[in-house]
Amino acid sequence: MKLILAVFGKAGSPFVAEEVNTYAKRLRSSTDMEIVELKQSHRDDKARGLAEEAAEFEKKFPKNNYKWIILAEEGKLMNTVQLAKWIEPRLSFNCVFLIGSAYGIEANIKAQADLLLSLSPLTFTHDHARVILAEQLYRCMMVIAHHPYHHV
Repeated sequence: MKLILAVFGKAGSPFVAEEVNTYAKRLRSSTDMEIVELKQSHRDDKARGLAEEAAEFEKKFPKNNYKWIILAEEGKLMNTVQLAKWIEPRLSFNCVFLIGSAYGIEANIKAQADLLLSLSPLTFTHDHARVILAEQLYRCMMVIAHHPYHHV
């Protein structure tokens, strides 16, 4: 299994990249976590921008090879233990977690998702979402491993 954190665009600061990489390194003993920065569209036409981004995502992560977990404000809210329980039976698959661009995520991608996930009812910057998701993926893997990192 491989966990992939896919995002459109680059991290806004070295701190963000360092924090995300910290959790990726910590996971090396149990699973592989990769951060993939996809090309963000800069079109003025939102529909065309979303279509371009969706095409790039589908090309890089074909649906038949990956479980798609798409972050969306209308997604399902889960606590860490619930997310860990969702991930655990899928440990034999490659799972890609997608954080959309400023345009959002094309409806067709959302419709094909194995899980639409909301981190919170609050709105976060893309950089904050990267760090929060990376930490939560690490925490979920620690829950699955019965490691004391997550105190329940």
